[in-house]
Amino acid sequence: MIGCWFLRYVDWMAMEELYQARWSARLMNALSAFPVKRDSKDASPMRTALQRLKLGRVVGIFPEGGIRAGATSVLEGATMWPGFIAVSLLSRKPVVPCIILGTDRLYHARNWWPFRRVPVWMISGEPIWPRMSLPREQARETLAREVSAAFLRLKLQAIEQFRIESADLPATPQYRKREDYLPAVRRKKGEARE
Repeated sequence: MIGCWFLRYVDWMAMEELYQARWSARLMNALSAFPVKRDSKDASPMRTALQRLKLGRVVGIFPEGGIRAGATSVLEGATMWPGFIAVSLLSRKPVVPCIILGTDRLYHARNWWPFRRVPVWMISGEPIWPRMSLPREQARETLAREVSAAFLRLKLQAIEQFRIESADLPATPQYRKREDYLPAVRRKKGEARE
């Protein structure tokens, strides 16, 4: 969804689990994504990201390093996967923070049915350039702090701009699969929302 929203094509760094099924691996390859092992010290995804950036492409990285919700989400100030900081510093390219809300409702199979629409909200911030004039460690800490603050600002901006309720903020797949969500537009009169 984010890739469709951006004007430039995005090469996504995708978790290796998306490559386990043959059909999913083909889809990821067709989308110019490349796999990353989240619990590994394998540097090949970093090299791939740097090569693609050098070619002038855009690389999309999920700084949470997986699905997190609530207090473990970067939208609540949780720590981020440090790989994106290294990619930004080594490539001297900016980080463009972007958040997407509402996609976690798609874990519930019924929300894929025709005519059952769930809202999705996307918002992006200004590019955050790495501070190459600072010592390396200080540049890493500064970039991490600035991107973390940008995510918090974008969340507040999205809540205000789109009138997002707390129930619309990210939840775990386990919670969403149990939830029977029907958007307010389609809800019958008198039917209460949880």
